[in-house]
Amino acid sequence: MTRNPWQAEPARILGPIPPQALPEAARLWRAHFGGRPTGRGGYDPTRGLVALDRRDRVLGVMGLRDAQGGFWRQDGGWRDWLYRPAPPTGDLVIDGITVIDRRMGLGRALVQGALALAGQGGFAGLRAEVRSSNPGALDFYRALGFGLECRGRYGLPWWGQVHVLHRDIAP
Repeated sequence: MTRNPWQAEPARILGPIPPQALPEAARLWRAHFGGRPTGRGGYDPTRGLVALDRRDRVLGVMGLRDAQGGFWRQDGGWRDWLYRPAPPTGDLVIDGITVIDRRMGLGRALVQGALALAGQGGFAGLRAEVRSSNPGALDFYRALGFGLECRGRYGLPWWGQVHVLHRDIAP
């Protein structure tokens, strides 16, 4: 017996995020990470991955970012002004990952999809910037082969220390 209806079938990982899935993917991402749903900002489907079940329901979403921008388009508001970026990188940056149910392999599948995108895009690897106060996320990334690159006070001032993690494309 399975706990969830999608557990018996693997999720489909798609990127860019299909137009019909973008509103729900943005809601899920925003519920976890914040950000505005409308305005000059918005969400860029080409800078994200989505996990969908066989009925096209959104099970998880991952934002991605590089030097050209990220999933949540910055809109010049006060958050953008306060934000302190981590050191520049040649990696594709995971800009938030969230799933509707943990321990189902959805996060791992999204990271695998991001590794494939990074390889196709000519990036050296993947990077994740994780708050030190989030040990579950740090353990998740370590289990997937990410190593510590540096620590610092990046992001918004109230985030505290952030671990910058890296994984090469090849395992």
